Amino acid sequence: MMNAKVLLPLSIIAIMLVCLFTGCGVSQEEYNRVSAQLRASQAQVTELQREYNNVNADLRDSQSQVVELQSEIRELKEQYEIVGETPAETAGNIVKWYHETHIYSKYDFFVCSDMALDVWNMLKAQGIDALIQIGNTETGAKDITEADHAWVLAETSPGHYLALETTAGYAVWDNPLYYKGWSFDNPREYKRFVELRYEYNIRLGIIGQLGEAFEVSRSTGLEAANEYTKLANELSGMSVLDPLLSSKIAEAVLKAKECGEYIGRCEQLTELINEETQELENIVSEMKGLVD
Repeated sequence: MMNAKVLLPLSIIAIMLVCLFTGCGVSQEEYNRVSAQLRASQAQVTELQREYNNVNADLRDSQSQVVELQSEIRELKEQYEIVGETPAETAGNIVKWYHETHIYSKYDFFVCSDMALDVWNMLKAQGIDALIQIGNTETGAKDITEADHAWVLAETSPGHYLALETTAGYAVWDNPLYYKGWSFDNPREYKRFVELRYEYNIRLGIIGQLGEAFEVSRSTGLEAANEYTKLANELSGMSVLDPLLSSKIAEAVLKAKECGEYIGRCEQLTELINEETQELENIVSEMKGLVD
C-alpha cells in the first residue's frame, strides 16, 4: 500500500516539473538531469514493489506453515490425552476418539471390519495387545457364517479383555455376547477371513439364483409332463383309423422332447448347485481354520 501511494505522486511531480521547466526556461541539460533522477526513483519504487510482493509471498508461506504446525500440535495433544492412567482407560479413550474423528455413511459387516482394524492398530501403537472379534452381539452366533459384526477386544491385563464397540465409540461391560464369537490375532488372518466371507456371500447368492432357475425348470417340466400324459391317454383311446391320430402322435412326440429338455436342464442345474455347495463347504472349512 505504501508503494502504491508513492507511484502516484511521482507521476504528478513529473508532469508538474515538465510544465515548470518549460515555463521557466530551464536548460535542456537541467531538464534531462531531473528526468533521469525521476526515472531512477521510479525504478527504485518498482524494485520496492517487487520486494514487497516477495515478502507477502513469504508471509503467506509462513502462515501456511504455522497452520500445519498448529494441526500437528493438536494431533500430538490429542494423542497425549488418549493415554489414560490404566490400559482400560486408554482403550476407552482410543475408541471414543476414533468414533469422534471418523464418519461412515452406513454400517455393515465390511465397514465395521475396517473400523475394528483401525482401532486394533491404535491399541497396538499404545502397547496394548488386542484381538479382532466377530460374532453376533444381538442374538449370538452358533456358526462362523452367522457372524454379522466385528469389534475389538483389548487386553487390559493378562488374560482379561475389554470389548470395544468401534462403530459407536464406547467400551462394552455388560453384554456377554461381546465376549463370545471368534477371535483373530492379527489383521492378516482377519483380512483373509473377510475375503472368504465376501466370496461366501457371492457363492451363496449364486446358489440361490440356481435354485430359483431349477424351480422354474422343474415347474415348467411338470406342466409339460402332465400335458404329455394327457396326450398319451388320448392316443391310447384313439383308433388307428382316426384321421387325427398322426397329428396327436406328432404333438405327443414334441411334448415328450420338451419334457426331456426340462429334465436335462434340471440335471445340469442340480450339478451346478452341488458344485457351488462344495465350494461353500471348502470356504467355511478355511474360515474355521483361521480361528482354530
